[in-house]
Amino acid sequence: MAKLFPWDPWIEMECLKEDMKRLVEDSVCPSPFAAGFKKLGLFRPLADVVETAEGFLILVELPGLEREDVSLEVHGSELAVFGERKAPAEIAGAAFQSMERSYGCFSRRFALPEEIEPAAVEARMRAGLLQILVPKRPPRPEKRNISIAFEEE
Repeated sequence: MAKLFPWDPWIEMECLKEDMKRLVEDSVCPSPFAAGFKKLGLFRPLADVVETAEGFLILVELPGLEREDVSLEVHGSELAVFGERKAPAEIAGAAFQSMERSYGCFSRRFALPEEIEPAAVEARMRAGLLQILVPKRPPRPEKRNISIAFEEE
């Protein structure tokens, strides 16, 4: 039985070329909440999340990045850290002998519990460590006595 569409390696190469073109065009680092966001790059910073009585402390390792390279967004019950680690600029007359570090766009998303205060989130960055403090809302009293007003007729 004959095949309806015989395999053509050149068509496969053309598809690969289109995929690579799309990858390069989409490599600007959008917010991870943007429509059509695709996770790009191999760099995925490590993070620790610590809960205290006052809130949550999120520690994200971002060696070699400046705070201008990093963005934070809170959307509903999610916190996103995203940005780009750029490859070193070309050095005239030099060629890489090995390249082990990862570069490109990155994003980390953290699910937040409902008892946090999103408007009070604070962040600071020092020596490649991003510290994000997500405070908890003050606890609501579970029991409250309600007085009944007396109205005379």
